[in-house]
Amino acid sequence: MRNVSHLAPGPKGLPWLGSVLPAWRDPLALFLESRARYGDVVRFKFGPFDYYLVNDPNVVKHVLVDNPKGYTKSRNYLGLKVVLGEGLLTSEGDHWRRQRKLAQPAFHRDKLAGFANQMSMATRDMLSRWTREGGTDAFCIHAEMMRLTFRIVGLTLFSSDVDGDAKGVGQALEVAMHWANDHAESFVRVPPWIPTPANVRFKRAKRTLDDVVFRLIAERRDAARKSGDFGSDLLGMLMAATEDGGAAGSGMDDQQLRDEIITMILAGHETTANLLSWTFYLLSKHPEVERRVRDEAQHMLGDRDPVLEDMKGLEYTRMVLEEALRLYPPAWVFERQAVAADQLGDYRIEPGAIVGLCPYVLHRHPDHWENPEGFDPERFRPERADKRPRYAYLPFGGGPRTCVGNHFAMMEAQILLSMIVREHRLELEPSHPVVLDPVITLRPKHGIQVRRRPRAGEQPSTSREAAEVSPIVQAPRTPSGSRAIP
Repeated sequence: MRNVSHLAPGPKGLPWLGSVLPAWRDPLALFLESRARYGDVVRFKFGPFDYYLVNDPNVVKHVLVDNPKGYTKSRNYLGLKVVLGEGLLTSEGDHWRRQRKLAQPAFHRDKLAGFANQMSMATRDMLSRWTREGGTDAFCIHAEMMRLTFRIVGLTLFSSDVDGDAKGVGQALEVAMHWANDHAESFVRVPPWIPTPANVRFKRAKRTLDDVVFRLIAERRDAARKSGDFGSDLLGMLMAATEDGGAAGSGMDDQQLRDEIITMILAGHETTANLLSWTFYLLSKHPEVERRVRDEAQHMLGDRDPVLEDMKGLEYTRMVLEEALRLYPPAWVFERQAVAADQLGDYRIEPGAIVGLCPYVLHRHPDHWENPEGFDPERFRPERADKRPRYAYLPFGGGPRTCVGNHFAMMEAQILLSMIVREHRLELEPSHPVVLDPVITLRPKHGIQVRRRPRAGEQPSTSREAAEVSPIVQAPRTPSGSRAIP
């Protein structure tokens, strides 16, 4: 390691506050503009805290892969920990390693075939409902994807049909994610037990989530008492687990189970719904790409619904999803906190410094992405992808803490996208604003309104294959720093 003593460059900001105000107003713009101005390692002052934004793939690899024990989750995960508890996303050390080991088998390939059938079935049910409802009135595709992916998580990981809970859970998650984001960004963190209006809303939302999860646990325990078997899904594996070499009954209690289940609901429901919502937004902007997805689905599947073996053949569909993940990664930023002094490229950092890894910015780096704001699924052809640094693309993180359900998520997205596009053309409602909401995940703040159009009404496209995504402009200031897409 080179002996360096200088700090990374970055905006000076205001006295004491540093860059807090522009980060609150529009973190995406601040990070994009700062990378362009100061380089691949940018130092910010956020009040008393040093924050380093990293966009050098080699430095990203150092933090995530070469020196993962030198970092923990940052203090900004404390708000999320109030929501999720000690689940896979927020836990550390031996507890995290144990939980990861327990969860991993639930996502093995031998499980995916059954998952694929359940994903197709749930999507077929949604498409049948759309047909029954008829009409071409505008509707929110994000709300539909939240409902569908929540049902799929219930069917696949918990063997329960939770469709009736979807609306309440979706609303509760939205409140909880905004509360966690605001809690993380606050210099003075009001304890959750103080009855402020925000805390009251959060406690109500958390109670909604907990009621659903504890009901799932209780129902499974009742079934296991009758059958003597917890089941082979993720919930069953977690409930049957005991410490290595331990006696029966030394497994997880209901609170530990709750933390893992709520984490899987967030990771397996919220993020995939966001990915699909942004994909439909992009396809509506680029009908020639949508047409290729539909043609591939019709060629590969005909009239039948997809199964696991179809995933390799839905190659272009996968590339479209990978490009949507590049432009609008649901996990738009994640952070680590240095345990000891370390070196980020040519710059030193002190113990306690926060390192921000921002896929939204990294995926737009002009050194690694030609026409970075353009929508070009072809850039994920193997012959082009192989030329990029491995850690220039981080839709599921990297290193030991790579998302445990990444293959599950991509299979789900391929199945849902191919089935929906094969049967429906979705067009954006032009009067409805589409606004980026960068909280814990990258959500559409006001949803995405679309209309279903008959195929016979399609017009030839004059768009270029690698057309530009509509430019993003700053929205009116909101507490979470939204950005509007005209």
